[in-house]
This record gives sequence, C-alpha cells and structure tokens, in this order.
Amino acid sequence: MNYKKLSTLLLSVIGITAMTLPASAALTLEGQSGVFLNPLAYPIVNGKVEVSSHYVGLNSLGNVTSFNAAGGIGKNLEVGLTRISSSVSGVSDQTNLLAKWQFLPETQSAPAIAVWAIDRNLSVGGSDLDYGLSASKVVKVGTVPVLLDLGARSTKSLGLGLFGVGSDRQLKFEGLAAVFVTPKLIVGTEFKDQIGGSTWQDIAVRYVASDTLNIDAGLADLGPGLGSQLALGVTLAL
Repeated sequence: MNYKKLSTLLLSVIGITAMTLPASAALTLEGQSGVFLNPLAYPIVNGKVEVSSHYVGLNSLGNVTSFNAAGGIGKNLEVGLTRISSSVSGVSDQTNLLAKWQFLPETQSAPAIAVWAIDRNLSVGGSDLDYGLSASKVVKVGTVPVLLDLGARSTKSLGLGLFGVGSDRQLKFEGLAAVFVTPKLIVGTEFKDQIGGSTWQDIAVRYVASDTLNIDAGLADLGPGLGSQLALGVTLAL
C-alpha cells in the first residue's frame, strides 16, 4: 500500500471538509480511548463506560481479536481492562489493565496532555508495563478544524506484546491526524513505531452511527512479513 499517496489524499480531504469532535471517543485495539492504534489525551467522561470489540485479520495466518471495557472516574481519569486473543501461531494472548490521566486540559494555545500506562500480562508468561505521554489538539487548517495527536511511550513489548516482551526498554513515538468528512464520517491516519525498526501505519475510517455507537474500519500496514491487513472495531458507550 502506498501510504504517501493516501496521506496526500487525506490532506486534500482536510483542505475541503469540516470536522467536529465526536460526542464520545471510541476505544483502541488495546482499549484506551483514541483511534485504532493510538490513544488520545482526552479521557472518557466521569461516570461513563465504553465497551468495544476489535478484529484484525492476518490472512492465512489467522486473526487477532480484542474485547475492551473502560470508564471515566473522578476528574480526567480513565481506567480499563482488555483481553486480546489470537488464532495465530506464535502470537501471545494477553490480559491488560489500563489507566490514563489528563493532567493538562486543552486550551486555545496548548494541547491536552495525558499520561497513561498499560500493565500487560501474557498468556505464555512474562509481563511488561508500557507507559507514555499523549498530546492532542484541534487546530485550524484555514477554516477547517483538524485533530492532531503526538505521543511517546516507554516499552519492552514486541508488537504491542503480541510477539512477547524484549529485554531492553525503548522509547518509541506515535501519532495521528483525523478529519470529519461529514458529521458522521471521520477519516484518519496513524503511525506507531515498534521495537526492531518497523513502523505500523493505518488508514482508518470511523462511522459515528449515534451518540453511543462508533464503527471503525481500516487498512493497517503491520510491517515486514504481515503487510496490509483489514481491521474492524465497534465501540458502544453505556
């Protein structure tokens, strides 16, 4: 897949369309509020709960699925639980505890900033604590609002822990850009650097079916040996 051309197309869409933020964010593959791969600095609202299910097809190898639940507690705190399962040989199932705290709210001149952590527990044994920082901001491109996010995480996890845990902790970067093509249709692109030098990327589409239901679909480039794969997700706000 030519992500450079797709990113150029996305920027063209941004130049001619308007964007409004959704009433409730969907959950990532790992269960944090965000897009497909990356969390945003915006936590779930206090007292609200979101549940989701994700599917990533890996062609003849099998598939990866996740079931997630997360909720807002107190002021700008989000906690959650995720179960990731796989039918792919050599890919580890995992059960994860999640937490995110937005300690700086978004202003006209500064992004929202949040810290987060994922406590991974792998079915094959071993564990890892990923922790990171996300900065999210709605900016204007001309008269058009655009959602941007940039993050960094400290991790030993190989491919989000799907391929186990390495011995050396590393600092990796991630980010996204997203725009509403219509009030109910969001188009975005993400990147997520991985240990070993590869970078996961995607082109994602989110359909805001209602105030409580978001449906995601996308193509994800998961690096050498895996290539471009179909990804689907559904998030329900309770």
